[in-house]
Amino acid sequence: MTKVFVDSDIIIDFSSVTVLELFAGKSSKKVAGKLRELIDGFVVIPINTELAFFAGELKRDNAMDITLADLLIGATCLFIGAKLATRNKRHFHGIPKLRFAV
Repeated sequence: MTKVFVDSDIIIDFSSVTVLELFAGKSSKKVAGKLRELIDGFVVIPINTELAFFAGELKRDNAMDITLADLLIGATCLFIGAKLATRNKRHFHGIPKLRFAV
């Protein structure tokens, strides 16, 4: 089975970061209940120490201009062996071996 990690601009095989991104949006207050219902239907990948080490080393070892949230999303994909579904591939430029879902 192919794993696909969906960025918050599409909606997710969620990570803790993408949950944060969704709830930080101004419109989330109006639809919080529906967002929680949606999230309950997916697997949420926690940001644990192992993933944090992996993401930190990825940033350290590769020259990339990337936000911390996008770094964590891309690193999570690599960490769990998933492809990333996003409409913003340019946000993840420079993350080696990151594969995108069509």
